Amino acid sequence: MCRTLRSAVLLAFGATSPLSAQATNPGSATAPRLAPKVNIWPARSVSVPADPTAPRIRIGIWDSGVDTTLFAGRLARDARGNVLLRGYDPFKRRQDTPMELLPPALLARQDELNAATMALDDLDTFVDSPAARDIAKRMAAMTPAERKAAEDDLGHWTSYSHGTAVADAALTDHGQAEIVIARMEWWHGDPPVPCWTRELANREADSIKDLLTFLVESGSRVVNMSWGRYERSYVRNLEQCAPGMPAEERAAVARYSVDTVRAVLRAGMLASPQVLFVGAAGNEGQSVARSNPATRLDVSNFVLVGAVNDAGNLPAFTNFGPEVTLFAHGWRIPARLPGGVQAFGTGTSLAAPLVSNTAAKMLVANPKLSGADLRRLLVATADTNAKGLKLMHPAKAVAAARAESK
Repeated sequence: MCRTLRSAVLLAFGATSPLSAQATNPGSATAPRLAPKVNIWPARSVSVPADPTAPRIRIGIWDSGVDTTLFAGRLARDARGNVLLRGYDPFKRRQDTPMELLPPALLARQDELNAATMALDDLDTFVDSPAARDIAKRMAAMTPAERKAAEDDLGHWTSYSHGTAVADAALTDHGQAEIVIARMEWWHGDPPVPCWTRELANREADSIKDLLTFLVESGSRVVNMSWGRYERSYVRNLEQCAPGMPAEERAAVARYSVDTVRAVLRAGMLASPQVLFVGAAGNEGQSVARSNPATRLDVSNFVLVGAVNDAGNLPAFTNFGPEVTLFAHGWRIPARLPGGVQAFGTGTSLAAPLVSNTAAKMLVANPKLSGADLRRLLVATADTNAKGLKLMHPAKAVAAARAESK
């Protein structure tokens, strides 16, 4: 998602602000001057109407939590009628709430922070709205202390609201989908809390193993993971909270954290061939190899998703490289924030759930498809743009799934 003031928090989350440099410096060489006028995506779309007689397709939303009040009738439940959800707090302790338990003073500012989020969406994507002009003016007038306070609050709110927007995108035009919620929290503040350690890395890996198992055992056929756990995230945490630690030790802890999580993810995915796992490539504008997220994986039932704009062209922010399986629309995607207000986020975090959404529609057409089958058909039906990037084609992918069911 695109959030100018909150890039540090989003880096920890694995979804850095895609256009922060351009938004704060619109004259930069990489800044697009106008939003694309061509939009290739409506012609590719496909809808699945609700059918009360048909089985639901479960999409796992593995993220920061979901405002469940927005999704009545779309929440997967167990045999006793309980919403299927599991969560962990920043210290990797079980906390089965649908969303983070925010400080009351921050939660009371929901409307204000949502409005700032939407203004920054406009500012970051060069939409000349009154809200964008107002927030740019206010940002320019901030003292360093005021800016830091705004970064802290908006960063925390972005992390809090991230999963709700992802869930909304994943359910777009899909009347037979329902969601299973797996919630993770990351550190907050400056210096960040908690300060990272190898012990926390082990606990995080254990929590990720548990959440992956929970999602699979809860019947998720597609699992959306709009996060990455980048090596640089851990380094920055330690730079801020443990400045006395030698740089080589910070690097070693970061690499250990990434490698440990990656091993757990790979093992869990390989043990769940019926599930397609969908990750976000990240918004650092560099190669996936250089970013080195824990989701840098080569598994047949995993796809890593980059973002393109309305015209199907590569924006400056998206990560790239041979690890990226395909690209999807990631520019001003309509998705609600907590409380239900409509926003328009940008980035690979919102491109990924559109791939998850398409895969879940393919399963309506052909529920026998495995995770590897879904990936194969998504890639086979993708178009190639002028730069050689594979662009997802939802309608063709669903048609191909249906053809294989005959």
